[in-house]
Amino acid sequence: METVPKELAELDECASLYLREISEPKQNSLRLLIEEAEVMPEEVAIRFVGREMGTGHLVRSTANSRLFEIVWDNYVAYSVTNESYTTRNESEEYSGRLARLYRKSHFLDYIALATLACQEYPGPLHHFQLVCECHMIDAVSTRSPRIEQMRPRPIPQ
Repeated sequence: METVPKELAELDECASLYLREISEPKQNSLRLLIEEAEVMPEEVAIRFVGREMGTGHLVRSTANSRLFEIVWDNYVAYSVTNESYTTRNESEEYSGRLARLYRKSHFLDYIALATLACQEYPGPLHHFQLVCECHMIDAVSTRSPRIEQMRPRPIPQ
């Protein structure tokens, strides 16, 4: 199994992620701004439809959170899904936790059925997925994205 690039591995080390921005800076390119988030220490009451559900911890970005720019110069397809509507399927195979690289997935199956893209043209396909609070971002491309830390974690003094 191919391992995730080092920069994606840094995303995987985060407690949680937020999608802050998505754009296509040029035709058929994809740019994401992903911000690190962490579990806040204080407990808060959880209410759902007016009912008390117990307590939990908020997940938030802080002044110390890293900000990552992820750019695919070209892609075959991408999808953004509300995380409330996603499912997990045991037949899919991937490495990574929050930044995943799939070897086998329903999204790759969809690409094979719904597009002309295949291993011969435009070349071997790679399915990347970012698991964020509120969003799941899937991208299929022949290359890994470029990743840059726009805001690194502050160095402790």
